[in-house]
Amino acid sequence: MDRARRRKFGQNFLDVPTAQMIAGDLPAQAGEAVLEIGPGHGALTEHLLDRAVQLTAVEIDEQCVEFLEQKFQGRENFRIENIDFLKFDLQAFLEAHEKPWVTGNLPYNVSTAIIAGLMPKLHLTKGFMGMVQLEVAERICAAPCSSNYGSLSVLVSAYADTQILRKIGPEHFTPRPNVDSATMLLTPKADALQAPEGFFDFVRAAFTQKRKTLANSFGRAYDKKKIQEAIELLDYPTTVRAEELSPAQFLEFYRVIGDKEK
Repeated sequence: MDRARRRKFGQNFLDVPTAQMIAGDLPAQAGEAVLEIGPGHGALTEHLLDRAVQLTAVEIDEQCVEFLEQKFQGRENFRIENIDFLKFDLQAFLEAHEKPWVTGNLPYNVSTAIIAGLMPKLHLTKGFMGMVQLEVAERICAAPCSSNYGSLSVLVSAYADTQILRKIGPEHFTPRPNVDSATMLLTPKADALQAPEGFFDFVRAAFTQKRKTLANSFGRAYDKKKIQEAIELLDYPTTVRAEELSPAQFLEFYRVIGDKEK
């Protein structure tokens, strides 16, 4: 595949031993449904199919789709759709498949958008196990009061229990990227937050100036006086920063702000 095409689709292909190792980390059983995002040349796909899962792959690149259709011709447990995953009807798939696993070596350029879109529907799956850039995995799995904790951490941990499984070096890819990667496991929380519309926009606004105190971190997105009044009402210290609040505390804070605006 030419370089321009790989760059367009954010493609880096895993070596066989690493793909086999990662496939072995997916806790899927024979007969279970698996949705694979961005299978590329099928390195991960092949090992998953050998485990007799019912695998649906979603691939944006028509050249890869043609290659995979030939490679896995005759495999009854394999089907593929040629579409951008961000345009894929995930809800329809989840309604047609009871509690599937979701997996994939996610393209670096859209991994955050894919994870963010998956989270509100994660309870309809058994979970996600796959690969992203290490920096993104660290942000996703970060705990409050840590340097990597941000709005993405809040979004994911509102819905999922998170765990980084493996760090994968660039030497395991072709072409070789300039960053490390990591696999992670995201499983649905039994007590996922019931987040109202607008909540995650509020969280993102809180982290726009994360080095400042919470009262000053929103910029002009929210009325500073109402923010300060909410901090006092919740008995937070005046020096509190966005990175110190858990998802549940953020939701409590958001509801107080909403009540004050009524």
